[in-house]
Amino acid sequence: MAEYVRRRWEPRFEGMTRRDRQGCSYDAYLPDPLAGWNLTLPGDLAADIADAETAIRDLNEAGTSHVSLEGLARFLLRAESVASSKIEGLDAGPRRLVEAEAALAQGGKTADRVAVEVLGNITAMESAIELALRAERISLADLPGIHRVLMDRSPRPELGGVIRERQNWIGGSSYNPCSAIFVPPPPDHVDGLLHDLIDYMNGDEHSPLVQAAIAHAQFETIHPFADGNGRTGRALIHVILRRRGLSPTFVPPISLVLATWSDDYISGLTTFRHLDPADSPKRSQAAHTWLRTFAGATLRACSDAQIYATRIDELVHQWRSNLGTVRKGSALDLLIDVLPGVPLLTVESAAGLIDRSDVATGAAINRLVEAGILTQRNIGKQRYRIFEAPTVLDLFTSLERALASLTGDTATDEPVRPVPQPPPPR
Repeated sequence: MAEYVRRRWEPRFEGMTRRDRQGCSYDAYLPDPLAGWNLTLPGDLAADIADAETAIRDLNEAGTSHVSLEGLARFLLRAESVASSKIEGLDAGPRRLVEAEAALAQGGKTADRVAVEVLGNITAMESAIELALRAERISLADLPGIHRVLMDRSPRPELGGVIRERQNWIGGSSYNPCSAIFVPPPPDHVDGLLHDLIDYMNGDEHSPLVQAAIAHAQFETIHPFADGNGRTGRALIHVILRRRGLSPTFVPPISLVLATWSDDYISGLTTFRHLDPADSPKRSQAAHTWLRTFAGATLRACSDAQIYATRIDELVHQWRSNLGTVRKGSALDLLIDVLPGVPLLTVESAAGLIDRSDVATGAAINRLVEAGILTQRNIGKQRYRIFEAPTVLDLFTSLERALASLTGDTATDEPVRPVPQPPPPR
């Protein structure tokens, strides 16, 4: 049975105020394991989940007929990664990301730490998807691996891949859990809960969408890392959807919708934490709010992804019309197909994407510049050449506006405070 575990926090002297230095008794939440959970769903919720799974299948099946298969896949994955960062207050628009990406592409530095962290989340999401494609089973070592990539470009890279051995918490003081909004399980319970989570992720007791939603909620409840739990947990959603074969090609940008539905997102994850017997119907009922939100977000994400798939098709047709004859299988032909998901290129990065020589890729890029599809920019003291696709940047901006509120209001997934050091400011 899930329960709150009473623990004692001894007074310390790191904080500036009496409130920061105080001691207290606090309650850490210990969830039920997932193994053997006989989850029950009401008919209307089961229908919503089935509709959402059908929408993901339709997106993947219809998407394979689009003219820019790889470009669309990259576009949706990047949109999902950026939105997952936005939920945690890391908000950088497409232009800022391109500026930071341009500096990093040539081995330089940038002062825009938020943009750099968001780029790190894109890399981490790509790593998670690769894991789902290559591994028959997910191992406990895979979680720190994804997290390590995520934190590599953060202000605290030393936290990457390190499962916590101290108590953490959300909200309240940076120095103690006395006024925390939520205190995750004590560190001595984390290893067992993570093993249970991994076993659940490798199983098939529940349908793919239910499994992805439950695994995410349980991961956020455990909060196994000092920071970056939200982004890592949302990456796991797509690991499961890929592993179960529901989304073999395209990632529905679920986080884009959750960023807009911030109150429902937080409410669903909060309600998931119950205090009833493990085999009680009330345990299932506690998960229903979250599952409804997740299914609805998935349906909305798939609907908008279909719209943008069509827009990308129109864009690629326009490019090919402007270019005239393009030899099939040429560097130019291959580059056009990946371009919708890659708003910034160098000759070297483009050559790696299409597996062609720098010379052939450079010639293709020059054709795209001449046609007005790419714009050349020179950065740094060395005047390195980079190329950006303005119409692709416009597509990313338009998708964000379609799925986000006009005010840009998003939820803040506050970073968990490692002890005794306060987190970096967000």
